[in-house]
Formats: sequence, C-alpha cells, structure tokens
Amino acid sequence: MVNFDQLWTRHLILFVVILIIYFISEARGAWQDSVKAKVVSKLQEHKVDKFLGNQTHSDHFKLLERDGNYLLVGTKNIVYNISLATLQEKKRLEWFSSEDDTKVCRVKGKSEDECQNYIRVLALKSDSVLFVCGTNAYKPVCRDYNQTENEYKYIEEHSGEGLCPYDPNHNSTAVFADGDLYVATVAQFSGADPLIYRKPLRTEQFNLKHLNSPNFVSSLHHEDYVYFFFRETAVEYINCGKTVYSRVARVCTKDKGGPHKYRDRWTSFLKARLNCSVAGEFPFYFDEIQSTSDIIEGFYHGRKSKIIYGVFTTPVNSISGSAVCAFRLDDILDTFDGPFKWQEDINSNWLPYQNSKVPEPRPGQCVNDSRTLPEMTLNFIKDHTLMDKAVPAYWSQPLILHTGFGYRYTYITVDPQIETVDGRKYDVLFIGTDAGKVIKAINAGTASSDNKVVPVIIEEIIVFQNQAPITSLLVNNFAFQLKLIVVSQDEIYSIPLHDCERYALTCSECVALQDPYCAWDENRQRCTSSEPRGWFHGKFVQNIFHGWDDRCPEELGTETTSTTTNAPTCPPCPLECACPSTEGTRNVTEHELGQPPNSEGSSGGLYSHHQASRHGGDKEGDTVSTVDSKPRDNGAMTGAATGYVGMYTAETLAIAVTTSIVTSLVVGFISGYIFSRRCRNDDVDSPYDDGHYLEQPHRSGPLCQETTHLNHGEGFLSPGTNNKPINLVLNVPPRNGSGKNANSSADNKPAQKVKKIYL
Repeated sequence: MVNFDQLWTRHLILFVVILIIYFISEARGAWQDSVKAKVVSKLQEHKVDKFLGNQTHSDHFKLLERDGNYLLVGTKNIVYNISLATLQEKKRLEWFSSEDDTKVCRVKGKSEDECQNYIRVLALKSDSVLFVCGTNAYKPVCRDYNQTENEYKYIEEHSGEGLCPYDPNHNSTAVFADGDLYVATVAQFSGADPLIYRKPLRTEQFNLKHLNSPNFVSSLHHEDYVYFFFRETAVEYINCGKTVYSRVARVCTKDKGGPHKYRDRWTSFLKARLNCSVAGEFPFYFDEIQSTSDIIEGFYHGRKSKIIYGVFTTPVNSISGSAVCAFRLDDILDTFDGPFKWQEDINSNWLPYQNSKVPEPRPGQCVNDSRTLPEMTLNFIKDHTLMDKAVPAYWSQPLILHTGFGYRYTYITVDPQIETVDGRKYDVLFIGTDAGKVIKAINAGTASSDNKVVPVIIEEIIVFQNQAPITSLLVNNFAFQLKLIVVSQDEIYSIPLHDCERYALTCSECVALQDPYCAWDENRQRCTSSEPRGWFHGKFVQNIFHGWDDRCPEELGTETTSTTTNAPTCPPCPLECACPSTEGTRNVTEHELGQPPNSEGSSGGLYSHHQASRHGGDKEGDTVSTVDSKPRDNGAMTGAATGYVGMYTAETLAIAVTTSIVTSLVVGFISGYIFSRRCRNDDVDSPYDDGHYLEQPHRSGPLCQETTHLNHGEGFLSPGTNNKPINLVLNVPPRNGSGKNANSSADNKPAQKVKKIYL
C-alpha cells in the first residue's frame, strides 16, 4: 500500500527542486551579457608597434604624461621618453636609489624589489623643466630636471613627503593646475595618513570624515576647481557594517587656507558619492570606481554638456560585475550645492543637515580670500565635508554592463565626438580589462532625441596573449595616426583604432558594425575609415543607430551553407575519419582540436563570439563576429564560420542541462507512481472504508510476491502468538434484541454501519 506521507514528501521535493532550478535560471538570465561583441579579434603583427622596455626584469609601466608627440612613461628607476608614432625610445632618465637608502629600506623589512625607486609623479612645469617624484626605497624624493634634445640634466632635489607614496603599490594621482601641483596620495611609512595636498594645504589628519582608507583613481582640473575621484570605506555606513563607496571630491584653486589654526587646512574640501547602479526597487550598485576619462564636451540628446565617463566594479567577493557610467559636470556641481549630510553623535544615523542652519558664506565655495572666512564656517566645514545626495548617473543607468568571471573592467579612455555621415557625433569608448582585452563600445542612442541608452559593443580586441591586466590606455589621433596606446605592467602596444576593411566586405556588413569610424564607400565599393572620407557624405553609407540601411543591396543575415564543391568524402568507418583538406574545404578534426582553419594569406577569419573563447590555439589574425558568415576572397570569414562543427554556447548548455534535469525528475515521478499503483489495492484506499481495515485481499503479480494477509497494524506492531490481525480501528457494533452483535460473523449478511473509535 502506498504511504501517503512518502508520496507527499516526494511531491514536495519535486516542487522545491523545480523552484530552485527556476530561480537559478532566472538569476543567471538576469546577469548574462545581453550585448555581445560584434567582432572579437586578435592583433595582426604587422599593424602593431611594441615597446618592451627592460628585458631583464619587470618595468612596472605606468602611463604618466604626454609631451607633444612623445610619451613619458614612469617605471622602476627609469623615465622613458618614447615616440607616440612608432613607440621607439628617444631618450631616458635614470634615477636609482642611493646605497644608504636601500640599506635602510632593507633593515625595515622590505624586499629588494620593493626597495627600488618607482616613479609615481611626473609633470611638466614648463617646456623645459620636468618635475619627477619617486618612492626612492620607501623614502619619497622629488627632483627637477632640465630636458634638452637628447638628455635630462639634474637641477635640484627636495623631500617628496606628501607628494609621492612610500609604497609603490599605493595608488596616487597628481595634476598641475595654475602652476601648483595637486596630489592625492598616502603619507607616512605605514600608509596610515591619506591626504589631498597642495603646498601648504592638506586635508584633516586622521579624520575619517575627510578620508577613510581611500584608493585614489584620478584627478582633473576644470575652471576654479580640482576634482579627485577615489573609492573609500563609507563612514556613513559604519553603523551598519563595512562597505566601499565611490567618491568625487573637490577643492578650490583659490583656496589659501584659513586664519590661525586653519592656515594649513583646506577651507573648500567637499566630497559626494557617485551613484552607478542598475535602477529598481532595490538598486544594484557598482560601488568601486576604477578609472575615469577626461572631461568630454559634446552634444548629447540635442544638448551641449560636459561629461565624465567612469569604470565601476563590484567587490571582488561579490557577484562579478563591471559597468561604465557617465556623469554630467553640472550634476556634480548641483550635488555640491545641495544639502550636507551629518551625524549628531557616534550612535546616531547620518541625516541631511537643515539648510537654514548652514552658516554664511556657504562652506566649500570659492572665495577671493579664504583667510578672511569666519570661524563658524571653518568649524562647520571641518565636520561636514560629505554631501547628502549622490551624484546621479547621466542617462540614469550604466551605458555598458558586463557580468561574469571572465574579466573585469580596469581602465577607460574616450575618443570624443566622432562625426558620422549623417552629421551626428558619438563618443567611442575604449575599455581595458584585467584579461588583456580592450572593449570598443558606443552608446548608439546618444544622438537620439529621447534619453535612451543603446549599448553597442563594436569590437573585443585580444591585445595581450598572456592575459596581462591593462593598466592604462591613451588615444593618439594626432596627425591622423589614429592609434590606441595600451599599457600593461611589462609591455606597451600601439594598435589601430579601427580596421574597417578587415571586418567587412559588403555594404551590409560594414553598416552592421555600427562603428563611427567605418562607412561604405559606394564609389570604391569598400568599407573605409573616416580618413579619406572628407565631406562627401553623399557617397558613403552608414547608420549607427539601426545598423542597417536601405541602400545596401544585399540582405544581411542570408543563410549560407557549409557545402563546398569538389570536396573529398570520407568512406563509412567505425572510427572517426578526417577528410583530406583541400583548398575551399575545412577539416572538421582541426576545429575539434581547437584550431579553426585559416587559409594561407588570410588576414583573419570571423566566427561566433562564444567560439572565440574556446580556441586558445587560433592562428594569429583570426577574428570573430556574431553576424552570419560569408566567405571572403582572402580566406577570411565574417560571422559564424561555415563548415564548423556546432559549438554550444553557455546559455544553450544551461538550458539543455536544466531541461534534462526536469525531464528526469518528471519521468522518475511518473515511473514511481506507476510502480506504486501496481503494488497497491485496486480498490480505492480510504480511511473510511471498513473493509480496508478488516481484511486485505491476496496480491499477485510479478512485482508483489506477498501471500499473507496484511492490515494496517502489521507495519507497526509485532504479530502476536494468535496471529490475529490488530486493527487500529475498534468496531463497537450495536447489539440486537437477542444480545448478539448486529454484524456478527456468524450472519452471512452484508456489513452494516458500526460505531468507530479511533485510537
């Protein structure tokens, strides 16, 4: 007989499993990348310039300063001056720590590699004077050098305390503004004293309301203010736990400090949170800023604005995600003009401060002479540096999102306001990752009238084969060179900003790229860049917003077959056979081994985005696209490669696994149910059926070999010596006039109703 508790448990387990599978699939679907790269490419060696620096040890490259057509790169013990056009070294500045400083550093417990001079601040004071600061074996020092045509000449040296970090691993940022150096770094050997400094002014020392374990990212100068971007432990969240927020802080370039005890303190320092999040009832925040662009001025949705792009990530122990958000400079200024946030005492919540109680003149503003400010204003700014409202993201959402453990965004640079055939302008974003890739993307909705985000990932470029994290990027569009400088810890590459002809051979393919650099030349019948385009817009076809145009005669997405002519066939055999490869055919075995075929002389083949990540052994120059494949004369393929064995994507695999699990559960449940029905009584089992408790019929069948009578009690009680069944239901029959039971076994009459007592 079927146990109803077991049956109910079985149903419950099945229901729970299905719910878990549903929620997992829903969560995965919400976090998968909805925007795939149109092209995934590897570099072609003849189009890449490289600078490797010192071959014997790691240089720890850090891109610091651009000097006209040359690039100044600070590394370990050396400043390289290299050409932007060819990446060839022009001259170098060598500066090693003294033997005494190195010995003291080693005595303090630092390694030999740490006790070097890492250049971390570099600025041009004038056309001929170079200002350099280095860690100098954990004893920061700054120097002035006079640069000539072929060398650098030492002028003077002074302490770098407060200008350069002790530890080369500490992030710092510096910018020259109005002849003064503004630095955000860490002082003291222990790194316990973060500060924003301009001689002689600094932030409050050991005051968590000013800076709380910051990690500085970048600094910008605009008009009367210098802006600093960093991430830090949120002091306003300290009563609820520990978390990190992204910040923007500013100081006034006219700030001269306050009177008396405030003479070496900022009177204009304010900071606010940057809000980069996915909107919703419970917003999902990308709280850790990694990089920012310069201030970009352009037209967005018909309005002229100044915006700053930033790369944000989630914590390393959270859901792995990265995002690109943009912030208007006007929104940043409005936030600093808004209400302050304050905490009455250490156990109180952080709340908005009443505007009516804010002293005049308003703290944090630029004034002609800050030394005349009243003490009430100075006392207020000491404890009220945080703004209540966060700076909202422009477009109210991230422009580009990436989730997954493949890589995270690390750096961003922008080629601003690239004009297209229809006169519209787009910002082209270049995003570095920690896996050696560069993502090229745009917001195709920028030029539309509505406030809409249309993310387009044009290209995913595999720059460093060893997956070295990208630490810096720089767009070099001087004199139509159109190069992207990509920096890792040990290498510097110069790669093209675009390669239109390589990725598209037809009008539809060219327009489908949605690349502002690329347009279809109707006269020459080729996909060209913007260099030779000039102003003859009528001869070019381009549509960034839609990715298609009626002027393209062929249909994008025409299905192609993988059949080829004159291809040899394999005879039937029990083992796997590899057909001999000939020109115009593809060997399936090669692809299965992770080596997609590529005919000699081809500039690269295109195949699906998901296949690219599975083929580490691709030949150099292979590229990938998600549009339908079309063969090329030079052997390259656009789109999904024809003739390839079907490769399943991660989404397809997840759906297949989920479907198989659910199907197995359903089949198992049905089989168990049928099995139980074969072993149970044909009559309906009911707790109110007397016959069910009085006697069980004999069962027969191949699955059930029981030959004895069973009742409900036998499963729980040991049988007695009289071998009589023990019922859980006691029947107390009414007696008739003769004193016999109404339902006596002696009477061969049908059973009548009886009173029942349930134990």
